[in-house]
Amino acid sequence: MKTVGIIGINGRVGQNVLSELKKIKTPIEIKTFGRNDEVTPLDIGILCTDNPVSRELAPKLKDRVRFLIDMSSEFRMDPQVPLVIPEINPHAITADTHLIASPNCTTTGLVMSLAPLKPFYHFTEVFFCSYQAISGGGKKLIDDFHTPGSYYEKNCVPLIGSLLENGHTSEDLKGLYETRKIMELPDIKVYCHTVRVPVENSHSLGVTLKAAEKFDLEQVKKAWNGFENLKYVDGVITPKEVSGKEDTFICRLRKDVEDEHIIHYFVTFDNLLKGAAMNGRQIAELLLEKFL
Repeated sequence: MKTVGIIGINGRVGQNVLSELKKIKTPIEIKTFGRNDEVTPLDIGILCTDNPVSRELAPKLKDRVRFLIDMSSEFRMDPQVPLVIPEINPHAITADTHLIASPNCTTTGLVMSLAPLKPFYHFTEVFFCSYQAISGGGKKLIDDFHTPGSYYEKNCVPLIGSLLENGHTSEDLKGLYETRKIMELPDIKVYCHTVRVPVENSHSLGVTLKAAEKFDLEQVKKAWNGFENLKYVDGVITPKEVSGKEDTFICRLRKDVEDEHIIHYFVTFDNLLKGAAMNGRQIAELLLEKFL
């Protein structure tokens, strides 16, 4: 029986990943470790740790863990480490791969909407403004949100992650660079504005997409609805309705009023599932199916 281990079981991410691993139909033995525990040999290890701990542990586990999935942002932009969403780029993982990165939750929602359209359109620019749920900030932010007088109560905060010298935040730039890497489109222009909103769970994005070709709305809807774990909804769907669901949802598709090369739409999805733990579980399932 193959062994799948969670390193960092005591945190929120570790607990969410544990719940997801229990959904795997292939018989596996699940092992759990605190970040300071000695890790026994594993077929698959999932690092549910923050960047400094992932940076420290990853090289130490190379000889004990066949495949290592990191849920932090530490290795995402390393050119030697595949950044994987199984519905989009499973080919990025080979039998020789050791370390695999799982992407940022907001980037995940964006690229899930882009991938089905890539065979039909040559994207030139994409803009998004994110509406990111409190749960994306972890237990500390959730506790803060539920404290009377919280800065996040009845408020929108246009600052997520660290503020960089160029005026962008680390969260903004994840949307740019991770999108290029996952989509294998190094030249696409991505304009990002990330905002924390007083929603308990499920991230959303307002997206504007420009392509070299004119958009056919029916073709776009058909492509979305034919893609795994993605649904287009006529009418409106909101974070409240999608919380707890595995699919990524899109609504409010329309052409730009002046340019048929531009479409606008709204994406919403459970950031704790597809945006995090579910994607880790899907990578593990891919590894079990193809390489173990």
